[in-house]
Amino acid sequence: MKSWIIRFFLFLVPVANFASKNDSAVPVLQPIHKNIIKFNPTPILLWSTRNLTFSYERILSPRQSVSVEVGYLELPRLFNDTIAHLVNITSRQKYGLNISLEYRFYLTQLNRRPIPAGLYIGPYLTFYGYKFKNGLDILYTSADKDGMFQGNFWAFNLGFELGYQFVFWKRITLDFVMVGPSACYYGGSIAISGTLDPGQIETIHKTLYDELKKQFPVIQYISINKSFSQSGKLDILRFGFRYLVQIGFHF
Repeated sequence: MKSWIIRFFLFLVPVANFASKNDSAVPVLQPIHKNIIKFNPTPILLWSTRNLTFSYERILSPRQSVSVEVGYLELPRLFNDTIAHLVNITSRQKYGLNISLEYRFYLTQLNRRPIPAGLYIGPYLTFYGYKFKNGLDILYTSADKDGMFQGNFWAFNLGFELGYQFVFWKRITLDFVMVGPSACYYGGSIAISGTLDPGQIETIHKTLYDELKKQFPVIQYISINKSFSQSGKLDILRFGFRYLVQIGFHF
């Protein structure tokens, strides 16, 4: 697994060097403005209307820029009231955060307008973190019926992207990341407290995994071993992908 990740990043180095070279034969247009504030509706379309993500792109030169993105992340509800017919959910808390950093090389040899308009490539790093805590009412027991179901998940993505940004009326931008392969690390854990035996806890873990596959079909292509069902822990390194659309104001 490590070998393909190394080959992937060795491939990125000459591509980035090629993009950063200046072509003296091609005149470079100076940017009209140097700042772009953007709104990213992609998490809303994919997960929940309560997600809110903004980014800021700063033009550093007629060919390069850097972009930072920060947002509030909330995933859709996996269970209504009951989990695996073993527990009822009595309370819910959930919240998350996503952060991204990009360095862009605009291909001015191919673009006829000054940046940030046109085709670009560059490396990116993203982080997604999510926590939840649910109060439980344990069914079919005469002992203490209160319990807790809580966990946290995170993902780091380091990759390379290809995108195109349109600029309308010198102010409004429409930014597309079309191709964004990456190396991804997924981690996290789930903790369940209360009067549940190991078999029941494993059943809850499996039910959670099944619900995740329904809402996020890409998970079924990620080989997760039995340790998640037995321990509720996630620790995997895989190939990932990034795509998004952003609407911005150029000033």
